[in-house]
Amino acid sequence: MSAVKAPRMRTRRRFLQACVALSGASLAGCSADDEPSTPTSTTTAVSTTVATTQPPTEPTETAETTETTESTETTETSSPDPEQLNDTGRSFVRQLGAGEYDAIMAEYAFSEQFTAQVDAARLEAIWTNQTESLGQFVELAGAEYGQSGGYHVTVVVARFTGGRQAVRLVFDDTATIVGLFFPQSGGSYSPPEYVEPSAFEEVDRTVEATDSCSLPAKLSLPTGEDPVPGVVLVHGSGPNDMDESFGPNKPFKDLAWGLASRGVAVLRYDKRTYACDVDRAGLTLDEKVTDDALAALDVLRDHSRIDPSRTVVVGHSIGAMTAPRIADRDGSVAGAVMLAANARPLLDVIPAQYEYLFRLDGELSDDEATQLEAVEHTVERIRSLDIEAGEIVLGLGGRPFWWTVQEYDQVATAEQLDVPLALFQGERDYQVTVEDDFALWQEALGDRENVTCRSYAALNHLFMPGSGQPSPAEYSQPNNVARPVVEDVASWVRRVTDTSG
Repeated sequence: MSAVKAPRMRTRRRFLQACVALSGASLAGCSADDEPSTPTSTTTAVSTTVATTQPPTEPTETAETTETTESTETTETSSPDPEQLNDTGRSFVRQLGAGEYDAIMAEYAFSEQFTAQVDAARLEAIWTNQTESLGQFVELAGAEYGQSGGYHVTVVVARFTGGRQAVRLVFDDTATIVGLFFPQSGGSYSPPEYVEPSAFEEVDRTVEATDSCSLPAKLSLPTGEDPVPGVVLVHGSGPNDMDESFGPNKPFKDLAWGLASRGVAVLRYDKRTYACDVDRAGLTLDEKVTDDALAALDVLRDHSRIDPSRTVVVGHSIGAMTAPRIADRDGSVAGAVMLAANARPLLDVIPAQYEYLFRLDGELSDDEATQLEAVEHTVERIRSLDIEAGEIVLGLGGRPFWWTVQEYDQVATAEQLDVPLALFQGERDYQVTVEDDFALWQEALGDRENVTCRSYAALNHLFMPGSGQPSPAEYSQPNNVARPVVEDVASWVRRVTDTSG
């Protein structure tokens, strides 16, 4: 593989993990459940290799405890032996270190989506890109098994003359490899300087999603005894934790602590697809997003210092897209904040995201054009609901999800609401864009007195600052939600919930 193509491929892989389907953050996230977002036990960033036509997407999101990919999810319930998976991981990484790329592709069981995107030459380029600065491969330093989002994960550490590299293999219940990740030591999370720890406390809460599914939650509560307004944070796509973690970044923790430092209580919770063993192929949009946000609003209002009439829903990415639906179903919120909300249908957004990443180097290769055509074909299949029972399509969901997504019109729903709305948009966001989404929101709602539209020149999809051409690589760098966004959200919430007359 040429030196020109390898960096482009690496960028595309990060995108597929980070953000194809709106999140984490993310789309927040942007690849997996959607996007594998990043569960909580590590703070590393990743480069990922997954299927082209059914990528994990939020970010982001962006998983970590370990990354996962939902694109090949099955309904089988058998579990492979953990030590056997560790042995498989050790052998896989040992062969990577020995340069046996053809043997790897021939000897191991990979999902169809994986092999459609990765061949021996691409595997070589990915491995070379990840380890070129570490010197010569020396030995394996250990292997550890875990589970995340219904998948089995083995993390193998390879030692080089100049350092170490972790390799994270994701398996389904048949011990088939469905994801490959390379955590990097790109830094760890640090609270933003605008947070004032003495201004709030955190208390544990639980959101009951279903009779068999409880979601861990935290309430960030301003200190004192006076009543305060409260918000519920609603994630982007992916099996997000309550912080909407993505690599070293935790945008929902930034928002929760930043708002609580400014007198606004915040409830955030683990997403159902992160916290519980659920049939993701059978979930609707409401079961993925709306219902749990409504339950979280009830938990927020149950606190004695929260006036039920002074509550607001704050959604990011797909959570922002769904915010009008949540506000409409709830009927009691004082308003809704939509952070990076797509106005276009989701099925229009996804191919555009792919094409953007494919063209980051200024060209569209024949191979990339073929992959883009495959994505567009899959989108057309979704439009006609040509989806088999149990099938996860584009890494986001099965037939019930896509039916309910297509049935939902977020712009029309927002137009029918009479509560205040705020639409905030990063101008460097290539997933949800100023030109294609924010402009549509302004056209539909911008002339209303109770609608606020605001964009931020230097901010990306996670509302974090950056410069130059936007790309998924910046999501892997430690950063925080920008102070102006936190201050604007806090000011807006206090204003629309002000009951002083």
